[in-house]
Amino acid sequence: MMKLRTLLLLLPCLLWGQLAHAQTPDVTTYYEPMEGGAIRYLTMASPSLGGSASHQVSLALALRNNEATSVTLSQILIDFPGTTVLTGMTPNVVVPPNAVRNWSFSAAQNIILPSPAPTSIRMRLFFTGYANPLMETFTLAAYQAPTPSGSNRFWGRVGDLRPHEYWQGMGAVHGASVQGCQLFAYDVGVYGWTGSGWSDVLPGTDGSQNEHYRQWGKPIYAVTGGTVTDFVNTDATNFPVGSVNPASHGGGNSFTIDNGTYLVGYSHMQAGSLNPSLLTVGAVVHEGDFLGLLGNSGNSSKPHLHIGAVASDASPTLWSPQCGGPLRPLPLDSAYAIDETVLTPWFGLEQLAPWSPMNGVGIPSGAAPNHINSLLWPAASAPVVLNNSVVNDFALGSNGQLWTVGSTGTVLTTHDRLSVPFNTGVYLDVNPGGTAKAIAVTATTPYVIGTNDFVYRGTSSGWVQTSQSAKRLTVDESTGKAWVIGLDDKVYSFNPATLAWSAQTPTSSTGKDIAVAQGVPYIIGMDDRVWKHNGSSFVQLPATTTLKRLAVDGATGKLWGIGANDGLWSSTGGSTWTEHPGGIRALDLTVFQGIPYVRGLDNGVWKKEAFGSSRVNVVQP
Repeated sequence: MMKLRTLLLLLPCLLWGQLAHAQTPDVTTYYEPMEGGAIRYLTMASPSLGGSASHQVSLALALRNNEATSVTLSQILIDFPGTTVLTGMTPNVVVPPNAVRNWSFSAAQNIILPSPAPTSIRMRLFFTGYANPLMETFTLAAYQAPTPSGSNRFWGRVGDLRPHEYWQGMGAVHGASVQGCQLFAYDVGVYGWTGSGWSDVLPGTDGSQNEHYRQWGKPIYAVTGGTVTDFVNTDATNFPVGSVNPASHGGGNSFTIDNGTYLVGYSHMQAGSLNPSLLTVGAVVHEGDFLGLLGNSGNSSKPHLHIGAVASDASPTLWSPQCGGPLRPLPLDSAYAIDETVLTPWFGLEQLAPWSPMNGVGIPSGAAPNHINSLLWPAASAPVVLNNSVVNDFALGSNGQLWTVGSTGTVLTTHDRLSVPFNTGVYLDVNPGGTAKAIAVTATTPYVIGTNDFVYRGTSSGWVQTSQSAKRLTVDESTGKAWVIGLDDKVYSFNPATLAWSAQTPTSSTGKDIAVAQGVPYIIGMDDRVWKHNGSSFVQLPATTTLKRLAVDGATGKLWGIGANDGLWSSTGGSTWTEHPGGIRALDLTVFQGIPYVRGLDNGVWKKEAFGSSRVNVVQP
């Protein structure tokens, strides 16, 4: 009797113990993006100046079941203590015993929080057959990229845009992909003014060809440094537009670059356009390096750039290697954003529109209900209305820095750098002051012919006038000397070490233009033929071709010139001259990394191609 009584007394305790154990399952949760014990959100720029930023919360969950039987995650409730925001989701994820299963938001489930963002997030996970949810509360904090600035450089440059063109994108709208790894990614293009609005299709085209899109062929630059972990450079371009080549990789022609904790992927570029110096696993990439040209390869319906980031130190037992790691935001700096509809009434005065600065934030939210399409200015300097530059003269330093004398004589240069063989553009955003008639540049020093016909040397404190007047000007990269044709048609050289001019012997020699390589001057004589200095005098070269302008490749000694017909001609040794095919017509030229660049009859800058030439996009405020 005593034993039965004892059993009856213990039975409620035993039943209560089993019931208490069954309140929540024995599971372990892993949330991403999680860093420093906090769940991280992406702050997104306001769509116009004076507005409020918003904050994208996108989550991926790895769930480990420590039970001996399967568990089913049936519902998730998310709230933010101190706010009224409450979101419910029904994942219905079955997790076998001692196994891991994954779940993530869809794009439609992204939570867009207003400012100020809350400081904590509470997760309630409900499991079928268990009375109580598993409840966890975490610190909620803004994400900072693992870079010195905590952000990423914009992938484009102003110099590659035409007048009234801007990059375009929408935040918080990208599909989830594998385990949500693309929820913070962007698909971006370029929009321009159509006459009544904004579009990525060029005027007079219908979008049926890849070349109809403004973004086609735009150079893409590294947003952060790191090393190459993967690349593809041979996938065919999708054509017709809207089709997908079934044999291509999902990302098409692409780079994946790892900075140690952060993988950034750049996808859908043009075949064969990737930077050849980076086509090795382990190649070192620096922020701002040219990567490739925007294209339409892989899983892509039209030309665009896909760019996104994942953590590179992820556990392969928790996160699929298909995406490389769990999701990470991609905050940007050195850019401005504005709602397309806000910019429209400001056309022609876009610099006065209420652009929103992007300093460590994402592209403004394009999520419902507003579906804002943002236009993006890719520079830290304030947006301006761009104009195609009209140049009276130009020069290229050995570092790829372009210097120009504009139509009004203003001297301008740039922070951008040209690099053969890539067709990158230039934004003339640096004004060193002064006006001039002509310009030439060594690796470190610019020289100009001023409006008073005297030669000036550029210094850190401004332009310094020299004692020599001139009508034509060039430099010798090998010695750093400047050379001129004086107003008396004679040849003079300037030694930067002694700051002295000297007349070239014999002093009776005269010419119309001059080019110098490895200390050897060549001139176009008064007879319009080319003469070379042999150490004691100028000797006429055998070819009878007459020229207007002359340049020489400092590395190979190959001669280039503008002929009497305004065509581009070349000669090796001066015995014969050959006109370059393709109908180039130009006023002047220079040679950079073995490639002639010419000033066309339109006073634009053009680069010699295998056949003909391509215009270098040179823009200025």
